This record gives sequence, structure tokens and C-alpha cells, in this order.
Amino acid sequence: MVIVVIVFLTSLLATFLSSMSGGGSGLIAIPVWLLLGMSYPTAMSIQIACSVFWVLPASYNYLHDRHVDWKFLCLFGLIGMGGALIGAMTVVNLDAKFIHAVIGAIILILVAWTLRKKDLGLHEKRIASRWQRLSAYPFAVLLGFYEIIFGAGNAVAFSLLTFWTRGFDFMDALGNYYAVAFLWSLLGLILLTLKGFFVASIAIPAVIGALIGGFMGSRLARYKGNTFIKTGFIVIGGVLGLKLLLGY
Repeated sequence: MVIVVIVFLTSLLATFLSSMSGGGSGLIAIPVWLLLGMSYPTAMSIQIACSVFWVLPASYNYLHDRHVDWKFLCLFGLIGMGGALIGAMTVVNLDAKFIHAVIGAIILILVAWTLRKKDLGLHEKRIASRWQRLSAYPFAVLLGFYEIIFGAGNAVAFSLLTFWTRGFDFMDALGNYYAVAFLWSLLGLILLTLKGFFVASIAIPAVIGALIGGFMGSRLARYKGNTFIKTGFIVIGGVLGLKLLLGY
């Protein structure tokens, strides 16, 4: 019973913070799953199971009453599924520490860039250049791949990418990211479950906590607006980047 409570509260807190800023629920949750004795692939399967259930309600909260580019959303998500497939096939054999350090350094650079650009992500912009808009798609495979092998910080990269290529603000970026992450997470969960890396007794309280945390966090962020989201984006993203870079 104690483990169930720990799992529920951890998942709730992790997704509450992540859904507000895109910082990544794995920053908090995955170390806890590992401390509970799970292997890394099993921990990732639990984390991905949570994502399958909470990202769509969070996406709805951000994109409700907003214009949605369904062509971009569907195409980016489908292309990224190729990367998610590769990630699910290779997560068992990856050197997680090396990958985390590299990703941590990249996230810190992106966070520093966001901090430097005062108006970045605060307002929607129209991108007229067709080539600039199309340049987002090649990154879908990379983001889909990373979503399955760790995921934390992926929203940071997606947000910066879509600020430049699509003219999104923070609410657009997070809403679209959570929508495409659903497709990638669902594919990853199916494949990892078929490989035997799934524990239902842990997944159920984790998913319930994630649903509550993700819904509450995204509703609060939508109410507070882009400036609030950007602050959380910088703070939580900075902590995540340092944690990954230093290996803590």
C-alpha cells in the first residue's frame, strides 16, 4: 500500500509540473521508479503509460478555442512514429548516462536562448516562408526517438522548434507537443509491453496520478497565460538540464 501511495503522489507531482511547463515528468518520476527496483526499460514503460493517458487532456486544455493546424499536427506525429519505433527497439541497449548528459547540455543551451529572447513564445506569429515551415518535419524522427528513450525535455526542443518554424506561442507549442506525444507514447507502450517491460500494479496508480496532475497543471497554465508558462519553462528546464548534465 505504501508503494502505491508513493507511485500515485510521485506521478501526480511530476505531471503537474510537466504539464505547466513542458519540463518533463521523467525528471521526477523515473528516478523514483528506479529506486523502487525497476529496470530502466520497465521504468520507461510505466512513464510512457502515464503519458498515453494524460497528454491528450492537457493538449485539449491548451488548444481549446484556438486554431489547430491539423495537417501539421498529423504529419509531424506520423513522421515521428518512425523515431518512436526505433527508440522502443533500442531502449534496452542504450547507454542512458551518455545520452542524458548530451541532452542536458542541449536543454541548457535552449533554456539560455529562451531566457535571452524576452518576447520568445509569448505571442503567436505568422510564418510566411514555406521552407521555414517545412523545416520542422525532419526533426520529428529525432523527437519521436527521444520521447521513448527518456522524453524529459522533449517539449523544450519542440517548443523552440515550432516558435521558429510555425510561429507558435507557448500554449500552441505545448498543446501540439502533447498531441503528437500521444501517438509516439502509444506506439512505444505497445512495443515495450510486448517485450515484457510492464508492471500493471505500478502502472495503474501512476496513470491515475498522471491524469489528475496533467489535467490540473495544464488548466492552471492555460489560465495564467504564456508569461507564467515561460517562467516555469525556464526554471524547470534549467533544473532538468543540470540534472541530466551532472548525472544526478
